[in-house]
Amino acid sequence: MLKALAVVCVRNEAVHMRRCLRDLIGDGLDVFLIDNDSTDGSTEIASEFLGRGLLGIERIPWTGAFSLSDQLRAKRRIIADADHDWIVHTDADEWLCSPVEGQSLLGGIREADAAGYTCINFHEIVFVPLPGDDFLADDYASRMSTYYFFQPVYPRLNRAWKRTADIDSSRSSGHRLAGDGLRLYPRDFFLRHYIALSEGHARSKYVGRKFSDEDIAKGWHDNRRIITAENLHVKQMPGLMRTPEPLRHRFDLSTPLKTHFWQW
Repeated sequence: MLKALAVVCVRNEAVHMRRCLRDLIGDGLDVFLIDNDSTDGSTEIASEFLGRGLLGIERIPWTGAFSLSDQLRAKRRIIADADHDWIVHTDADEWLCSPVEGQSLLGGIREADAAGYTCINFHEIVFVPLPGDDFLADDYASRMSTYYFFQPVYPRLNRAWKRTADIDSSRSSGHRLAGDGLRLYPRDFFLRHYIALSEGHARSKYVGRKFSDEDIAKGWHDNRRIITAENLHVKQMPGLMRTPEPLRHRFDLSTPLKTHFWQW
């Protein structure tokens, strides 16, 4: 029976931990967590899932700057030791879903594998708080309804792939894969990105964030480095959508946006 492993790296994501682990495990995946020296109780919450789908927790030290390079190296170590058929790369503030209503993520991966494909692309659906909104609670996924479809290029988020295929996951910032063994599934899945749960949450998460010199030298995080407290207000514009059913897998993809809301 096909097995899939989700590898998640977190730093101070306590508000997302239960939802993230519950959804991944409930969708049939095993999970391995990498903690970047969280100080908000993230690992204590995650520990509740050990032996119930969470295989382990590994710590990597916090150096004072966000380092995606360090996180990806840690993920590659975990993947190298895995015996799972498929790997899923995700973050705590994301929810990866099959596009088929009622189908689990593992069920969708099994269909792709059975059809001979080795990689799945995900459409990024970014949920945002409007001015005055505050979703900073465990039930945010059922209450957030405003979103936009972020797609600067296509394909962009190759977040699930067959572990034994000849696929290179080291070249990009965890987004696009390459290699002779890459066979991209023609059906795109969804990645719900709960990028911020209130304006205050967005400010605490992004304003003043430092990035490692290694990441900057690679050209990563350019659109995050321009964030200020002033541009974190979500403005009304074409492409900003609302869903009446936040937990359904139905999204309007007619107006893809090439920039995030702080760049509008």
